[in-house]
Amino acid sequence: MFRSRYKTLRSTLRKRDLESIQRGSLAYTYKGVPCLKNPFDLALYPLLISKLRPRTIIEIGSASGGSALWFRDLLNNLELESKVYSFDLNPVTNLSIDGVEFLHGDIYSLAESQLPDILANCERPLLVIEDGPHTYDGCKSTLEFFHPYMKSGEYIVIEDGIVHELGLKHYVDGPNRAISEHLVNHSNCIVDRNLCDYFGQNFTWATNGYLQYINDSE
Repeated sequence: MFRSRYKTLRSTLRKRDLESIQRGSLAYTYKGVPCLKNPFDLALYPLLISKLRPRTIIEIGSASGGSALWFRDLLNNLELESKVYSFDLNPVTNLSIDGVEFLHGDIYSLAESQLPDILANCERPLLVIEDGPHTYDGCKSTLEFFHPYMKSGEYIVIEDGIVHELGLKHYVDGPNRAISEHLVNHSNCIVDRNLCDYFGQNFTWATNGYLQYINDSE
């Protein structure tokens, strides 16, 4: 069971290297807009998107909008006419990007946002990216809300489980705990270890966080 192995599935990157990469990630910009992505996931997302070829990407947590801008350009480079919806308590208002909508949404009450209507009508496959407050309750809320909507082969990525290895105690290991419980409770959701461990065991800020939905029979 994943639960019994959970505490051993940490990133094997050294803490001093994690701290150095984190400083660069927090300063990283794309086309002059803060993007806040680390080099591992900047390489892993293109692999995932090339494989999944999503027609819809839903991002929870917009920050300055650099991530949504990067995803839109990546989709264009892959010749995918896909739509990006990016939700935040404070939607981005200073960027206008073809194919991207910045919308209001509270991670703790996603059902009250435009998400139910979007999910009822969006094109598939679907890729969900949770990059919100990195709390247990926030990650759990995302996983529980989206679970009934996910189809076999689609992905949810829970970012920033790396907060534990970085020693950021105020997060109380929220993302990893929420992921662990979700995997125990839902057998049709699995960790894609090919992505999480592509460069080494959990050489990603989304530690154990590339989650794929499968048929229970698979």
